[in-house]
Amino acid sequence: MSVSHSSEVELTGLFFDGQSSRGQAARLSRQGEALCLSYADQARTLSISELNLGVQVGQARSYLNLDDGGVFETPDQAGLMRLATDLKVRGSGNPVRRLEGSLRLILVSTVVILAMIAGSLVYGIPWISGVIAHQVPAGIEAKMGEQTLATLERVYTSPSELGEARLMAVRTAFQPYLDAFAERYPDRPLTLLFRKSESLGANAFALPGGIMVFTDDLIELAEEDEELIAILAHEVAHVVHRDGLRSAIQSSMALWLMFAISGDLSSASDLSTGLPALIANLSYSRAMEREADAFALAFMQEQELAPVHFANIMRRLDSEAPEDGSITDFLSTHPPTKERIRAFEQ
Repeated sequence: MSVSHSSEVELTGLFFDGQSSRGQAARLSRQGEALCLSYADQARTLSISELNLGVQVGQARSYLNLDDGGVFETPDQAGLMRLATDLKVRGSGNPVRRLEGSLRLILVSTVVILAMIAGSLVYGIPWISGVIAHQVPAGIEAKMGEQTLATLERVYTSPSELGEARLMAVRTAFQPYLDAFAERYPDRPLTLLFRKSESLGANAFALPGGIMVFTDDLIELAEEDEELIAILAHEVAHVVHRDGLRSAIQSSMALWLMFAISGDLSSASDLSTGLPALIANLSYSRAMEREADAFALAFMQEQELAPVHFANIMRRLDSEAPEDGSITDFLSTHPPTKERIRAFEQ
């Protein structure tokens, strides 16, 4: 670029006439308030109203669009920008151009976008999922629970092998508390099932629709009925809060957010895309478990059941709980066992 004097500016570059892919050496000069484009053996006077400044990306050339399809390109980004700004060419005030040209704005925008994504994962999606889950008709939730149970029984569980007397004793111990829950939450019917499972071991879980499953190993592990009642209260909390639906909705929404960011549905199998959604969903599960623990603790205190019963069976379930802060705690869908035990012991 050369500058003859303040009122006259000249830029060199290539001109594409819109008819051919071949560019022609060209000069764009300002003479007062007019622009003159010279290329080959032609010279054109350009009206400001027929020009539009293109968005410059990175270190690519800057370009000036003509309404007839022609384009003038130049490596002198700063020169073309000054020229367009002085003459108020359309596009010279484009905020995208300003953003791309400012490192500070780029950094600020990146921080804002990352904060919005993190906020969506940590706060937005859980809240929206809860709202959606509580709007799902009970019949649909019950159907989901039945289908999930059918899959579990086909793959993971089999009928209980405990004696009828032991199962009857557990049911009898549970009944007063099941009645209390039914009176308090009449819109949350509860179905109690006992199953044997080699793969699930000592476990209890709640499915959508109020289906609660206790495994034989868990019944045998308990030394007192109060320990099982504590677990029952925890699982009832999942039913009351519709955590099965919430978890499913949150998982789907977290994955779709990752897909929206990546712009490629095939990236679902890519670890770099799926891992953030997985981590977020694990944290959602931990939040639900803490909520269920708090529900169980409040119920036990209300029913004058010693909270230590929950701590005792949790300690037995995980006698070798990892130290707090370990990677296994971080990736677990439940809070650290020692943390849960402390809450009930205190």
